Amino acid sequence: MPTGKGMFGVARARMVVVGALLVAGGLPAVAGAATTNQGPAVVPSPPSGAPASSTTTVPDPNPPAPFALPSDFGYKLVEALHQNEAALTAAQRGLAGAERNLRTMQQRDVQVKRQLKQLGARERETQAQLDATRDHLRQAVAEAYIHAGSGEVMAAVTSFLNTSSAVDIGSQIHVITTYSSNERSALDDYLALKARVDEELTEISDLEDHSARNLRLAKERVTSLRTTIATSQKNITTALAGVALFHETATSALSPILGPSRLTAKQMADYIAFMHYSPNITVPIQVLAQYYLDEGTKTGVRGDVAFAQSILETGGFANPGSAPTDNNFAGIGWCDTCAHGINFPDARTGVRAQLQLLRIYVDPTFPDKTYTNPILLRGTLTLGFRGKVQTWWDLWGTWATGALYGQRVYDIYEKMVAFSAFDPATPAPTPAASPAPSTTTTTTVPHH
Repeated sequence: MPTGKGMFGVARARMVVVGALLVAGGLPAVAGAATTNQGPAVVPSPPSGAPASSTTTVPDPNPPAPFALPSDFGYKLVEALHQNEAALTAAQRGLAGAERNLRTMQQRDVQVKRQLKQLGARERETQAQLDATRDHLRQAVAEAYIHAGSGEVMAAVTSFLNTSSAVDIGSQIHVITTYSSNERSALDDYLALKARVDEELTEISDLEDHSARNLRLAKERVTSLRTTIATSQKNITTALAGVALFHETATSALSPILGPSRLTAKQMADYIAFMHYSPNITVPIQVLAQYYLDEGTKTGVRGDVAFAQSILETGGFANPGSAPTDNNFAGIGWCDTCAHGINFPDARTGVRAQLQLLRIYVDPTFPDKTYTNPILLRGTLTLGFRGKVQTWWDLWGTWATGALYGQRVYDIYEKMVAFSAFDPATPAPTPAASPAPSTTTTTTVPHH
């Protein structure tokens, strides 16, 4: 495979990165990029009193100890944390409203029970009236029979006394010839009362069922959300314990590319300042560091180690391409015969392209439906070695052919970890910044 030297003398693998990107018609590049050849930045020892990094400045040519956990251990932790944090946030946001709804349903249930009690009393009163009217009608029919003595009337009376239907009573009463207007009025009252009783009984039943159903659903919703909160918190605690174990185990370049980040954006930015690097980029260095963490979470890539890779590639972000606005932090597209690398429209996009590419190297199934950002360099999806690159050590000969490339990256990362132990308390993560303006901004780095 032809090799060449990219940014800061890091030997590049032309066929792997450049060929795949340009064939795919990647993002437009700017011609006339002039590469420098000052060599990788030398990482000094941590501050006075700090322990030395477990990886020496000159990489050991022998492979380091292998990663003792499953290669997907860290990635699964990232997924678990992401899913449970999202579930926890959603449940916490929904709980207050669900509890308010439950209180409303409980208050309505009290009101419904009061209404049911009132309706019950009214129904009993109406039923008493109905019974009295029925008795009156039966007496009237008996008297009609006594006076008429007709067999036809006898049949009507028998039917009347044996039925409970007001309609049936109405159909039989017309045969009683001596039936008076008073009885006819009583029959009308009976029919009206019967309809009212039936309506009230239906109303009571519907009201009770509706109230009971709403109260049950409200209780189930609150219980479900509380269970989700408790389960998510438990799962997050378990995942964080796994993250701690991952970081204890990930002590060499043979640790996975995928997994959780360890450092904060402030610690990463402070390391750049401590090293007296001079970033020449379009956003503040801490904002850029936060991009690495954010995009790392989206892709499952260890964003802080990718940040260390960019330190190696750009000399501490001093040369992110031919110009600061190239936003190329990983030597993407640079090779021995290339006039320039790939350009990206803003800093976040440059970081996103780098972390997407790392994930593409590792995972032949990426992207799946859970990853919603468009793939910036689609030609890399057909790289033949996808899935064979799992560790930072594996980047030697795939991302770049410079000697012990992955170990050199990890050496910088371990220096960052050692430094972070002595870094001041870290505030909350920096919010994601808006896209950088076209005007180039050079970050001022304080001297320690």
